[in-house]
Amino acid sequence: MVALGTQIQAFLSKYTMKTMLLALIGFAMLCTSAMAAKPEHIKQLKETRQCAGCNLENADLRGFYLRGAQLQGANLRGANLRDGDLRGAFLNQANLTNADLRGANLEDADLDKAHLEGAQLKQVRFSDRTVLAEKWRLVHQLINRPREVTDLQKVDLAGANLNGADLRNANLTGANLERATLEDALITDAILDSAQLNRTSFFISDLKNASFVAANLQRSNLRATDLRNAIFQKTNLSQADLSHAYLSGIRLTESNLNAANLMRSTLTHSRIEQSQLRGSNLFMADLRDAKLIGVELTGANLRGADLSRADLAHSNFQSIQMQGLKLRGVNLKGVNLSGLNLQGIDFSGADLSHAVLNRANLSEANLKGANLTHANLTEANLTKADLSDGNLSYANLTRTNFSQANLDKVRLNGIQLEFTNFCQATMPDGRKAGC
Repeated sequence: MVALGTQIQAFLSKYTMKTMLLALIGFAMLCTSAMAAKPEHIKQLKETRQCAGCNLENADLRGFYLRGAQLQGANLRGANLRDGDLRGAFLNQANLTNADLRGANLEDADLDKAHLEGAQLKQVRFSDRTVLAEKWRLVHQLINRPREVTDLQKVDLAGANLNGADLRNANLTGANLERATLEDALITDAILDSAQLNRTSFFISDLKNASFVAANLQRSNLRATDLRNAIFQKTNLSQADLSHAYLSGIRLTESNLNAANLMRSTLTHSRIEQSQLRGSNLFMADLRDAKLIGVELTGANLRGADLSRADLAHSNFQSIQMQGLKLRGVNLKGVNLSGLNLQGIDFSGADLSHAVLNRANLSEANLKGANLTHANLTEANLTKADLSDGNLSYANLTRTNFSQANLDKVRLNGIQLEFTNFCQATMPDGRKAGC
């Protein structure tokens, strides 16, 4: 009976999985069908040029002769209208979101209240009689006549496609670029203070020396950007994607990077002060010689990151992931590392003076030449750790476990000892302790 019940359960499970899979495939096909242009509408447009309100989403209309076409309120989202002749066309209230209009002729066309968010306007021809919102004329100007306008304070460019734009030295203070795309753009030395940049994409753009003081970059895409020597002060970068970004020499103070993705980013010689990085992803990040002073790193992923010679004084490391973390010569003075799993981590030459390490797991850690003066190591586990040539003077070693640890030439002046375990440890004079 048990075997039969198991077989029935397995059959039902398999049947349910199959049914769900078929349902998902059907739903996906339905969605794809709903988003595609209607073939009869494409035929109607080609033959009559009368297609007001038609569904032409994602339609390939490249090079079509659409002079004077009636396309009021048409859905042309994602459509390819590249090199098309749309002179005098009626496109008022049409949806041209993400449409490819490169090289199209829109002289004398009516684009009143048309949606052009994400549309590609490179080499598009407009005339003085083209009816078009000033916002999109400005986008067209920035794309096709670079650096003609540099004072862009408080302009509305939300949703604009500015990929490849040259905005070097532009003043975009207070500008609205929410959900805009500025990918592969030149934005060096630009001022973006107080700008609205949430969900904006800067993918692979050059932003060296740019200023983002008080800017909102929440959920923005800064992946693989060059942000060397950029300035961030009171900036919102929460949930931003900064993976693979070049951030060497940045100055970042009082900013919010909670849940930001900094995976494999380069932050060498950067200065990050009094900022929030709760739950941020710093996997394999390069932070050598960086200054992270008073930084909140609770819940951050620092696995495989290199913090050699970094200054982490008074930062908070609670509940972080530290496997494979490199901390050679790092300044962790006064830092609270209590209860953390620091097994096998390289702290050689590090400054851990006044650090709180009670109940920390430092087994097999490399603490060679480390400064642990006045450190609190109560109930810490240093089994098989290498502390040779280090300084433990005035440290609290109550109930600390040094079994099989290397304490050769370690200074132990003024230490607090109570129930400390030195079983099989190599003592400062080189002798082996008993158990």
